[in-house]
Amino acid sequence: MAMHDVVVVGAGPTGCYAARELARLGYGVLVLEEHAEIGEPVHCTGVLGAEIYQRFDLDSTCVQDRLSSARFISPSGRSFRVASDQPPALLVDRRKFDRSLAQQALSAGASFLLGAKADHIAVTDDKAVVHTACLGERLSFPTALVILATGAEDPLARQLGLAERSAPAMFGGQLFVQNRALEEVEVHLSPTLAPGGFAWAVPVNGNGCRVGLLTGKHAPQRLRRFARALETRGAIHRNGAAITCRAVPTGPRTPSFADRVLVIGDAAGQVKSTTNGGIYYGLLGADAAVRTAHQALRTGDVSAARLARYERQWLGRIGTEQRLGSILRRVHSTLTDRDVEALFWLVRRTGLPRMFSRLRFDWHTAGLLNLLWRDLIGAATTGSHRTALDPEAN
Repeated sequence: MAMHDVVVVGAGPTGCYAARELARLGYGVLVLEEHAEIGEPVHCTGVLGAEIYQRFDLDSTCVQDRLSSARFISPSGRSFRVASDQPPALLVDRRKFDRSLAQQALSAGASFLLGAKADHIAVTDDKAVVHTACLGERLSFPTALVILATGAEDPLARQLGLAERSAPAMFGGQLFVQNRALEEVEVHLSPTLAPGGFAWAVPVNGNGCRVGLLTGKHAPQRLRRFARALETRGAIHRNGAAITCRAVPTGPRTPSFADRVLVIGDAAGQVKSTTNGGIYYGLLGADAAVRTAHQALRTGDVSAARLARYERQWLGRIGTEQRLGSILRRVHSTLTDRDVEALFWLVRRTGLPRMFSRLRFDWHTAGLLNLLWRDLIGAATTGSHRTALDPEAN
């Protein structure tokens, strides 16, 4: 069998982006995807920061809506609204988004094999061989370089001794329902409902609604409870909608390189540590992988020593944001419902909702920490602790 320059395992956004860019550079690229259709199943809500379309060459027809506001809701129903004149976020059709990137990769010259699950990679001095199961047959694909874009749960990286240093994963669940009354995005912060995480409802074009939840354990059960509450409120109609659930990383997974292998996207933990959103950071990682791969393939040196610069590049770009985000996540995981109620009470008594609207959607951690330190903690230390933090004090 002919040897490829690059085999990309996984046809999600990061895999398709890497394949597209390397094919445009003239390399022979094969993409292996375990599912029979690209873009299936849909796990992601599809809320992206507007910056992603400024940074990358992406199909704007995938954008379904521009999100300019969101309402944050406490366990008891207290809320505050964050709005911006310039919509900081976009809602995209994830199936169309993934398939558009795949089509662009095909047009650039990449090849795709669907229904092919890669289950073993053998690396030697002169090549790597990706072994797959496809339609009941065993197929093997020799290549100069493998890029793993396999998601958080795939064992291939671990088989190679990669992505072993990582924070524990969380679990995200989602379902698509009929919208009855929601007019803007809702973000529900309740440690009882979603311990360590949060829940959301995102209306789509006035008709549909994407309802989801992120937590450490029992995501499907907690999501069903959340959806029932929304339905009881008259906000949505489930109509038998099925839940999809998957593991999501909470921070970097390293090492993300070895001889003839690079790991990108969720498999490398290239996500925001606060919300676990992975598309933008995954594309930043894929972009770094493409640059490193191009230099390595051009010189014929695809050793780990040569590929190590990839990890330095992507960690240099998003590592600080991830470290700060992990601090916020640890603080968030200690909060009780009562703590959240107190924070909502304090936020509503300050100008923080207006300040939140000025935070960058994809780079918000430093700004959030600054606001928490300057405004919330400052307010908490003014006067008695009970007066500052306890909503029942007044």
